[in-house]
Amino acid sequence: KSFAVAPRMEDPTRYSMSKDKGKTQLQAEHDRQRREYKREHKAAMRELRLDSAFIENERRNAKNKADSKAREIRNKNFAWLEQEQATMNQQVRLGGGLLKGGGVGVAKAKAKSGKLGIKKGGKF
Repeated sequence: KSFAVAPRMEDPTRYSMSKDKGKTQLQAEHDRQRREYKREHKAAMRELRLDSAFIENERRNAKNKADSKAREIRNKNFAWLEQEQATMNQQVRLGGGLLKGGGVGVAKAKAKSGKLGIKKGGKF
């Protein structure tokens, strides 16, 4: 006795999954097409989801880059304004020749002289 060791070749057109057992050939073909369509559809949706996530990340990175540049310019301007204010305050503090500033001292002097309407005696 000799046994055949070669694999048995089957006709691929007659292949049937266990899901398709007991169905007509037309129904089995229809179901196989539907399964293939579902797989393709899921794959396409997955690709779109990944692409949209990538695009959104790129958009956010670009926006953050632009925002950080604008923030840097704004902070530079704020720093300059603070420096100017500090310089003005320093000149006022030195008093006399450079700049004369406001503050309570001015109001007290005017009140004592009677030029200001805060109780003419100078008391607040």
